[in-house]
Amino acid sequence: MTLPSARLLGHRLVAERTAAHVRAFPGAGRRGNAFLVSGTEVLFLPEEFPDLGAVTVYNGWFPALSRSLSLLSAVAHGAVRLPGGRRALDALTRPLIGPPGGPDAVERAKTRTHVVAVAAASPGGAPLAEVHLEGPSIYTLTGELMAWAAHRLSTHADATPGVVSPTKAFGVDRLQRGCAEIGLTEAGQG
Repeated sequence: MTLPSARLLGHRLVAERTAAHVRAFPGAGRRGNAFLVSGTEVLFLPEEFPDLGAVTVYNGWFPALSRSLSLLSAVAHGAVRLPGGRRALDALTRPLIGPPGGPDAVERAKTRTHVVAVAAASPGGAPLAEVHLEGPSIYTLTGELMAWAAHRLSTHADATPGVVSPTKAFGVDRLQRGCAEIGLTEAGQG
């Protein structure tokens, strides 16, 4: 929460305080709040869509807490600038974070991922397109996507290695098939 989050605004990358912005999104049958976070979409989408002038990534894991997290982020951001602030903040938040490695399989099975992607002509403007995806827990999804990508890169000469977007690395069709294989599929709007 104390590291900045990148946004693309007016075709320029800007760094803002994580959770500085909160926005409501539809999903899983209801509207929920989400807060500003970093995401690689900010780096890769403008390369593939040069006319795209703005990209912002939000995290909706804690919809009821998004506004509170925004306030806590502001406090944490100020606290780490004080002498001993980072150490104090680490001591206060360590019990909330839990052990390294994330939740176990039983805990991961209790949650699902719901992704909402909204394309608009301007930040906050009317949506031009909206896509909803659902899949396994974000921890499971991340691990499975990384394993799928590593396997694909190591066994297929036609994949593009390096720091490129997933669609450039694998192609849209292969990426969609790979996502479907691990359970990430298009969902109806909430």
